[in-house]
Amino acid sequence: MVTVALPDTWVYALRLPHDPRAARVARTTVRAALKGHGMAHVLDTVELLTSELVTNAYRHAKGPASLRLTALGEGRLRVGVW
Repeated sequence: MVTVALPDTWVYALRLPHDPRAARVARTTVRAALKGHGMAHVLDTVELLTSELVTNAYRHAKGPASLRLTALGEGRLRVGVW
């Protein structure tokens, strides 16, 4: 058996439909990604931030949205929604 360490930097990208359920899908995806990378200590904060950004995109845009969750290393994360 081989054990491989996960890298410090990674990116998850998700295309979200213009649908009121998009925030829930985004929260679920972010939660799974952060748990998988051992970042459970920031789950609640990042999940709330993601939900707010996706909800704003749904309310103020007419089409689908994109979500990108990026680990920048040294414990830093970037959440982008457009």
